[in-house]
Amino acid sequence: MHTRCPGCQAGYELTAGLLAEASGVVRCGNCGKTFNTLSHLFDEFPGENSEPIRGGGMPPLLEHAELIQAELPVHVEEEVLPDTAEFDEPAIVLPEEDSWRAPGLLWPTVSTVLLILLLVQTWVLWQTPGSPLAHLAGSGGIDERINPNEVIQVMSRDMHRHPSLDDAMVVSANLRNTGQFTIDWPVLEVRFYDASQQVLGVRRLEPSQYLHDERRIDDGMTPDTIVPLVMEFVVGATEPSGFRMRFY
Repeated sequence: MHTRCPGCQAGYELTAGLLAEASGVVRCGNCGKTFNTLSHLFDEFPGENSEPIRGGGMPPLLEHAELIQAELPVHVEEEVLPDTAEFDEPAIVLPEEDSWRAPGLLWPTVSTVLLILLLVQTWVLWQTPGSPLAHLAGSGGIDERINPNEVIQVMSRDMHRHPSLDDAMVVSANLRNTGQFTIDWPVLEVRFYDASQQVLGVRRLEPSQYLHDERRIDDGMTPDTIVPLVMEFVVGATEPSGFRMRFY
């Protein structure tokens, strides 16, 4: 087997030892070029037009084996188990049963959890304005976090002279609860103004003073219910030109 330097085209004879020395990498003794002889192999001494051996890309199949390696015997040592009579304790130790899963504690634990959930749900209903539980407990009034002026809408209002009293005015309005819960009837404030927007007088009315049916006071102001109001006020000699309503 031979090789040829790709630099100076010098030819050399190869041996198996030279190929194994550095995985086929050699250095030309003529020009000093280092190259891989595996890419420049020849069966005979190469001439000027000789082409190196080119592989097909697949590993070659070796045939005619001269020696077949016999299968080596495998020695398996049998495990000798000791006599169970020598153990003072059982070979498998079972873990202790969790105390909370003991039959005597399971049902008390479940009952306690259910009782806590019931108490939490009761507290939430009690804190919800307008809920049946809050109304039954006497806490169904206006939530301090809710401004009645934000949930009560004055849909229409009117003011005219009293038909029989010269110093009185009749005020009418339609109120509507736009919130999601029933609220207590608020304190109603009516403030009268003159033509220059100066305050002529202020009057605050409790629910019993502006509701004709006092039985509705305990039921509260339910959502989306339109409530008509008609009220009479003595204003004196100066006739107001306008009024404003607020809730407390």
